[in-house]
Amino acid sequence: MSKFWQKSGGGSLALLLSLGLGQQASAVTLVENLSQGNNGVGVARLANWQGASFTTGSSSYNLNSATLLFGENTADPNLFLRIYSNSSGVPGTQLTSFTNPASITTTLANNTFTLATPYTLAANTTYWLVSGISSGTGSYRWGYTSSPAQTGLPGWTIGNGYVQSTNQGGSWSSFPTSGPYQFSLEGTTPPPTSVPEPGSVVALLGLGGLGLASSLKKRK
Repeated sequence: MSKFWQKSGGGSLALLLSLGLGQQASAVTLVENLSQGNNGVGVARLANWQGASFTTGSSSYNLNSATLLFGENTADPNLFLRIYSNSSGVPGTQLTSFTNPASITTTLANNTFTLATPYTLAANTTYWLVSGISSGTGSYRWGYTSSPAQTGLPGWTIGNGYVQSTNQGGSWSSFPTSGPYQFSLEGTTPPPTSVPEPGSVVALLGLGGLGLASSLKKRK
């Protein structure tokens, strides 16, 4: 059966479909320092937005989620985790926002925030993870480590220290010698190729069908 498929143009059809549809992306940890020892916490609240930087490697990737060493002091529906661009060493423009976990542990633990739509991170670029409360009185703890060690893809790094805003992102204070906040970033590699239009799929199937018909005619 396999020999008939190959001779009848099935191999060509499979190749065309493979080229047209692209390969499925696979999940990967982009960078993380959650495996390092925890040495304390910073508090994310309305009067203390907290930011941690990371820099990408030589290729772009789609960001799907971020896992923070995080804990709840006082619950608040206005908790957020966002991605900001870099502007002279501090957060600049908000780029996207994560969906909060359904529940957050009251003890310090790994809590995962997800993106409804994956965000493409450019190569060799610095970004900021920023957490805080947009309004209300809630507060959360974000763990930090004194260790600079981290793991991930080549070229990906977590910045030293952190930044803090006491006026909801109006200005930022930098603490470069303090330990970095602890998190991991999960994404896909390579960035998924776009799904072809239905007309393109029909055209590919048509080409495969022509190859099959031609092969059958020759056999007759």
